[in-house]
Amino acid sequence: MIDPRLLVLATVVTLAAALAGCSSGPGKPAATATPKVPTAVDVIGQWVRTNRNVDFVGDCNLAKPGIDVGKLCVRIAGVHGTLRAYSLGPTFSDPTALAMVQKQQDGTWKVLSVTNTDLSQGSVPGIAWPLQIGDEVVVVGLAKGDCLSVRDQPTINGKRLACEAQGVKAIIQDGPKVADNYTWWKITGNGFAGWAADHWLRLPEAIAQALQPATPTPPASGTPAR
Repeated sequence: MIDPRLLVLATVVTLAAALAGCSSGPGKPAATATPKVPTAVDVIGQWVRTNRNVDFVGDCNLAKPGIDVGKLCVRIAGVHGTLRAYSLGPTFSDPTALAMVQKQQDGTWKVLSVTNTDLSQGSVPGIAWPLQIGDEVVVVGLAKGDCLSVRDQPTINGKRLACEAQGVKAIIQDGPKVADNYTWWKITGNGFAGWAADHWLRLPEAIAQALQPATPTPPASGTPAR
């Protein structure tokens, strides 16, 4: 006669094996997929839809004739550290703005600025990357025969201390200050020191990027420098 205790033990072992098989079989729930982190272009697209109320197609090279007309798109313009700049504008047309984004420590992207192209200010070569104290800058974008005013105060009403020519280099010492629709930085160079409007100041690498064959330097501005 079989001991009932052995029957109970056999039943428990069989049940445990069955449960183990269920937990490792094809019916096991799949792991949750990691959410996709929006790219720099995705973040610009979110900004466009919120602030411009226009459809966005992403990379201009992917725009489809007859389908994406009237929408906005971007082209990469340059990279500077954690910053990226994109030319933004209508599909199949010249860009009308520059969007600048920055990669955050958590890997996400943030829109820092979207600046419309101001034709009244003339075309200044090179991307206007954010400046900071200690940066070396170059005076660029002046009309033929013009110079950049360096003043004793960060305003167009400040006394002119010097007037620097195209290509002159300087070091930023102070700023920024905003006045008269300009952002001013205190710069110092060979024999001069004072405040100048950053519209005509660029980082040397920005000039190098603008001079690359793929992105020829725009013509000099005819607008007098402030």
